[in-house]
Amino acid sequence: MANHSAVLKETFNRYGFPLTTHQAAQFELYRDELLRWNKRINLTAITDKVEITHKHFLDSLGVLEHIALKSGDTVIDIGTGAGFPGIALKIYVPDIRLTLVEASKKKGSFLRFLIAKLKKADVEVLTERAEVCAQDPNHTGAYDWVFTRYVATLRDSASYCIPFLKPTGKWVAYKSGKEIIDTEIKESATDLNALGGSVETVFTTPGFNRSYVVIRRVTT
Repeated sequence: MANHSAVLKETFNRYGFPLTTHQAAQFELYRDELLRWNKRINLTAITDKVEITHKHFLDSLGVLEHIALKSGDTVIDIGTGAGFPGIALKIYVPDIRLTLVEASKKKGSFLRFLIAKLKKADVEVLTERAEVCAQDPNHTGAYDWVFTRYVATLRDSASYCIPFLKPTGKWVAYKSGKEIIDTEIKESATDLNALGGSVETVFTTPGFNRSYVVIRRVTT
């Protein structure tokens, strides 16, 4: 166990994300439970431990090279699947207030189990479609950060991502491929404008072959 944790710490440190011993143990537990549950329900196509570290954990944290999550920030991860990026961010920045949205009841069961194992009692899991959650008064306009790390386009996601944002909140969409991103931004402009959103910037993390489109509320 200690040896595996040491390897994790060394890998994360190499990418600029130093871990405490406790955090390394939590990521190790996360990885082991992900693989165990994955034998019964489809959580990830990535089943190599090293690839999970790079393509799920570090890929989730890469956004922190560009934004600062502060203690007490409200964060909602939409279409989280097996908990990426939300749970990875919560392990690394424990004081954020995290909500996970995942329509699949089976994946929701995994998330609740994992949260209990990690002793993250303050994480909320909503096993509902994001479109429904976005109309809930308890969640509308309630978040500093919205994260999406899935294949849906900016235009298709805008109608249920922007309503979650506080007036000062930002939606960060994980994306790959410059041409695809340019096309998505262009095609989403009208919808974003109608919903009160605007693309603020695009960050890129070459080491992870990953970009992040940052969308803010437009104050009127």
